[in-house]
Amino acid sequence: MTTRIKEHHNAGVVEVDGAQLRYRIDGHGPPCLVVGSSVCYPRVFSQKLREHLQLVFADLRHFADPRHFASADPSFSLDRISAQTYADDIERVRQTLELSDVVVIGHSIHGLVALDYARRYPEHVRGVVAVGSDPPGDLAEVGRHWDADASQQRKEILARQTAQLTPQVRATLSPADMFARDYVARGPMTWFDPARDASWLLEDVLPDVPVLERAGELFEPYDLAQGPGEITAPVLIAHGRYDYGAPYTLWEEHKHNLPRHSYVLFEESGHFPPLEEPERFDRALLSWIYELA
Repeated sequence: MTTRIKEHHNAGVVEVDGAQLRYRIDGHGPPCLVVGSSVCYPRVFSQKLREHLQLVFADLRHFADPRHFASADPSFSLDRISAQTYADDIERVRQTLELSDVVVIGHSIHGLVALDYARRYPEHVRGVVAVGSDPPGDLAEVGRHWDADASQQRKEILARQTAQLTPQVRATLSPADMFARDYVARGPMTWFDPARDASWLLEDVLPDVPVLERAGELFEPYDLAQGPGEITAPVLIAHGRYDYGAPYTLWEEHKHNLPRHSYVLFEESGHFPPLEEPERFDRALLSWIYELA
């Protein structure tokens, strides 16, 4: 049985050790906890979806309130952050907002964090949705797939955009600005439309870069078959055909490690199916949620 969120303001902060995790609550219906960024991800999911689901957007600590970046504390050590830390953070958010039987949604690396949370805290997880998440596998396959599959137009746009980020330009940018500029420059590897400008998506999204890099060490690549325990929750894998940063081809040999998985490949999407094919994504997500036991 799904329990709706009890009375809360539609935005707030959850305190965890070393960070303040912001949250934002939109929509009506069964609650889905969207982990990653309370600033970016409300822009990714459609308004129509909010007519059917209550979307709880919550920061993870690498996108937490920038006024309280952990790396700004002289006593802070990156070694304090582990996969268990991230799972405990999500659990703190769930408990604070009094959620139970929740669907956890994560995009990109956050899908891997969501899967690991379901492994460590299975008792209140109805299911996990991993959108554009990096499948395990040989990282060299990323380059091989790009070389073999990407059009010449994509390759030319990528070369032009990355060439604009010269060492001189990079030297003038803060780590957060460099993160955004790099992300936008890699658009041909990210979007179905290789010329799409995604700069608006990252406005006011300020990463704690050392913590974000630590998350990359912990979760990329992520072994779906590792312990503790097995991921037993139902999992919806939503992936874009044109996601060259996380090729869909890698899922073929690894999705069997998720015993209760469903897989949807979006043929006109890259890394962001909810944004690139919102109607099809909404139908697939809602159908899957309504069929959960």
